[in-house]
Amino acid sequence: MSQGRAAATVWAGAIALLAVVAVWPLARLGMEAFTRDGVPSLGNFAETLGRDENLVALRRSLEVSVASTVLSTMVGSLLAWLVGRTDLPWRRFFRTAFVLPFLVPPFIGAIAWAYLLGPSGFANRLWMAASGASEPFFVIYGPVGIVLVLVLHGFPLVYLTVLGGLERMNPELEEAAQIAGSPAVRVLREVTLPLMLPTVLAGAVLTFTSDIADFGIPAVLGFSEGYFVLPVKIYQQIARGFGDPNSLSNAAALSCLLLLAGTAAILFQRSLLRGDRAQRYVVISGKSLQPNVVRLGRSRRWLFALAVVLVLVTTVLPVLAIALSSLVRAVGLSPAPENWTLEHYADVLTTLPAAGRGIRNSLLLAAGSATAIAVLGALIAYVVTRTALRGRAFLDLAASLPYAVPGTVFALGVILAWLRPFPNVAFTLYNTIWILFVAYIGRYFIFGVRTTAASLAQVHASLEEAARISGASWLRTFRDVVAPLVLPGLFAAWFLVFIPTLRELTVSILLWSAGNETIGVMVFNLRESGQEGPSAALSMVMIALLVAANYAARGLTRGRVGY
Repeated sequence: MSQGRAAATVWAGAIALLAVVAVWPLARLGMEAFTRDGVPSLGNFAETLGRDENLVALRRSLEVSVASTVLSTMVGSLLAWLVGRTDLPWRRFFRTAFVLPFLVPPFIGAIAWAYLLGPSGFANRLWMAASGASEPFFVIYGPVGIVLVLVLHGFPLVYLTVLGGLERMNPELEEAAQIAGSPAVRVLREVTLPLMLPTVLAGAVLTFTSDIADFGIPAVLGFSEGYFVLPVKIYQQIARGFGDPNSLSNAAALSCLLLLAGTAAILFQRSLLRGDRAQRYVVISGKSLQPNVVRLGRSRRWLFALAVVLVLVTTVLPVLAIALSSLVRAVGLSPAPENWTLEHYADVLTTLPAAGRGIRNSLLLAAGSATAIAVLGALIAYVVTRTALRGRAFLDLAASLPYAVPGTVFALGVILAWLRPFPNVAFTLYNTIWILFVAYIGRYFIFGVRTTAASLAQVHASLEEAARISGASWLRTFRDVVAPLVLPGLFAAWFLVFIPTLRELTVSILLWSAGNETIGVMVFNLRESGQEGPSAALSMVMIALLVAANYAARGLTRGRVGY
């Protein structure tokens, strides 16, 4: 086989796999949404939109997502400015500390706040004991609690996005305004914020699309109050089983509504920055200029205190609440040391087979999908960056789509694609662990493509040309020249997939089956069944695994990946 044919065969295989795991599920979802009783129809939308409960769920999804996005954008932007532009004390510490909520999965964060501010939560019991009150200070369940927890886990997205923009922005206009005598607040309001608007909007859109698709937080804090948002309604629709022939079709229609809301947010962002409006933001550049540090003056102390409180609230208190709940013998007991026990850890590690399977399955799925994506993503990245293949831009788009859409939407597409993939053939991936594996690959494929593409951009094409001139085949050139040079990028891609798949819930909750549980699914199921001690213990195991993976990623990638 010639070099050209061998390369084409490898690339065609990788492209075909991308189409199967990423494009086909979304196409299948669209087909199902517009099909009823085997014929093209809008009946699914008529039925779902005709139910008041679904319209209420849609309205609630929009309400909590908009509210949390606004608050997350305000908090994240302020923190980015404090870290990137001011003399805030301990800036290096806060630079990392403000990202730490990412290491606590959102649904576990919701569980933690339920332990703190539930009717019998630690904080509420402490309040009632100290004040003599007979009622809790604040109960976290319901829409207000959902918004607050979404904000606590959503602001890091805005923070990271805006901080990156601030570091790339030319600070000369800010410095000119300061020299002219403008106070710091005015410079921030009239110079910095207008210039950073595209970056702020990008962070806001990321937060909105994440919040409107989130399943874990609304499920944990809304179920008991009957407060259902759209992802939860989709879950309930699928959970009704396959007795209703239109169950999945109606769920697909609901998923399209969720997808439409996320798409509308992206289009809104682009419309604001189109045409003449875009010319306002041309001063953001790649210049490595050190901006003047804004002196906070009298505000320095209370802003520092506020930053410390925020770290305590977003990271320390939730983790402490989960740790105490995992040690206390029973819910409602005082967290005093005499009530501590390790029985819950013994249960999840030895007694409960499903918990042990969840740990094993999550580690295998995370490692397996990370390895597959690192290898296959490298091949796709090579096609996109190193060849003149027609349609290579579409490959990047196809790899991006599964991550751009809500996880609930993609999970349903995977069900529809692999429930009966071949007509009249008794083959299915549903109710097997392989459907989770396929879903993870499709969902996070873009991480492998983008990360490896960035590494390939730093490898000069002349090195490959020299190898080919010397008679090396395409495969040998890729193996002996390209692969070693992009190895750091492959490691980065591996960990960028491993960490989110290890903590995954939104996709897994729709795809798991008995014997194929994941850690996230088991934490959720244990709590829903009233086993809060084992649920908290398993949550701590997950957090420990995530922290270990984070530090491993930082060590092996020299700080390129991790927090």
